[in-house]
Amino acid sequence: MGTEPPRSRAKELVMDIPAMHGRQIQRVGEPHPDGVVAFERPEYRFCPVCATALRDMPEHEEIRPTCPACGFIAYFNPVPAVVGFVLRERDGVVELLLVRRKYEPKKGGWSLPAGFMDFGERQVDALARELAEETGLTMTSASLLSVEDASEDPRTHALLIAFIVHEWGGEPRPGDDASEVGWFPLDVAPDSM
Repeated sequence: MGTEPPRSRAKELVMDIPAMHGRQIQRVGEPHPDGVVAFERPEYRFCPVCATALRDMPEHEEIRPTCPACGFIAYFNPVPAVVGFVLRERDGVVELLLVRRKYEPKKGGWSLPAGFMDFGERQVDALARELAEETGLTMTSASLLSVEDASEDPRTHALLIAFIVHEWGGEPRPGDDASEVGWFPLDVAPDSM
């Protein structure tokens, strides 16, 4: 079974990763660090319950697409996704597990193991499923690191729930959305990240 460095140092080590610098403090009203100010809303035209044409109607001081027949209201909520920081220490060097993306967006680039949650799934269970699908690892424990807007995905506005993986087993192997897996020292990010 793999284990991460002592818990007291795990968060500190993750925050030392160059990509995490400046992400600890979020200020109200400021654009996302990558410059995105607003996310594009999807357009809904028909009710998914009864197929009636939706109409823009007021609901709690907001105009929302609403079904005049059954009362369905289309809310524009972010899609929850999970991401895991899997660390190991080898010969005194702390390394981070990354996956090379097999599909768009960012096909061929390296990223943390991540994916969208399924309906009814707990966050930590979604992370365990994604890790198993993408890396073959079996995760048994993790702790919450942060929750952030993720605007890098052109498909949707995602709410990214990040975890530090504490206990895991198995040998990493690519699967599902990954074409390759690799361990990288924390201070050396791959070029295509």
